[in-house]
Amino acid sequence: MESTERSEENISPYLEEFLDAESVKQRLDVLRRIREHLDDKMIDTMAIALDVVIPEGDLDTRIYDLMSCLETKLKYEIERR
Repeated sequence: MESTERSEENISPYLEEFLDAESVKQRLDVLRRIREHLDDKMIDTMAIALDVVIPEGDLDTRIYDLMSCLETKLKYEIERR
């Protein structure tokens, strides 16, 4: 249990906000707001949470790719309604 507590303390509040968002739209909004605070590790974690793969590369390109995945998910989420 101690290791869980330690790992929870090390989670970025920005990452936590993204993971806690309840919808694709909310996650996209959070991502746009926190983009200047992102790093590769955070993008990897976000991609895992979304069940997508964001290839290695330039940080700005990876952020763009992650946003594109969310925008596509949002588009299909809206079209299903």
